[in-house]
Amino acid sequence: MMRWLAVIGMMLATARGADTPQTAEEIIKFATAKSAGYRTWSAELRQSVNLMGVPMTLEGQTWFKAPRLTRTEMQMPLVGAMGKMTMIWGADGILWQEMDLLGQKKVMKMDMNLLASNLTARGDSSLEGFHNPDPARQWEASKKFMEYSVVPGAAIDGQAVWVLEGRWKPSASSNPALAQQVATIGKMRLYIGQHDGFTHRIEQFDKTGAKTVVRTDFTKIKFNEPLDDGMFQYRPPAGIEAIDITEMSLQMIQQGAATAPGKP
Repeated sequence: MMRWLAVIGMMLATARGADTPQTAEEIIKFATAKSAGYRTWSAELRQSVNLMGVPMTLEGQTWFKAPRLTRTEMQMPLVGAMGKMTMIWGADGILWQEMDLLGQKKVMKMDMNLLASNLTARGDSSLEGFHNPDPARQWEASKKFMEYSVVPGAAIDGQAVWVLEGRWKPSASSNPALAQQVATIGKMRLYIGQHDGFTHRIEQFDKTGAKTVVRTDFTKIKFNEPLDDGMFQYRPPAGIEAIDITEMSLQMIQQGAATAPGKP
């Protein structure tokens, strides 16, 4: 009897492929390796948000060019009209955000290099990966604060996907830069293509873990197509003065550090 069970087990392993990722760690390793081969990618983007009891859907496009150039353009619903938000992270390390609301433009910028160096100077380099949009670095950073498990999969756009469910590790609640996320998000689910290793969908749930508050879908994904560096350069329109929110962001992190659990 035991011999037959062993034979059946070997047959099942052969059928699904001995090298097929099974655990969360194996799936993340596969996704990281695949993403390393994507010098560029682009996708249509749809994000449904319901954090304050008022549902809103944003649609647009996003582009990435290794190692860290990003551009995202989103249409936002307003009262009787549509607004537009453009975010660009260029080679200079400045994250720009341009808001066009009913013809009124507002521009904000944040020095991501200064933000990262400040954290490092305080002895906190754990969030370095979050300040780098490279998918491989994102995985590396997220594993420090989230425990992943495999839940039943599905298919998206005809491709089988693995579904990883992430829950905060205890260390996340004491990290000031994550305070807001930990306070509002209970768990996440990531839908990862079994062929391309790309995260096709991200779901974020409320503190109870029962209600989806943010869902982001990436569709019509294209890999390794030429993208001009000019797409990732930004200059505020004439007459518009950019608001620098770097210092405000640093102050928020410092305030979070002062009130984090375990602090006097």
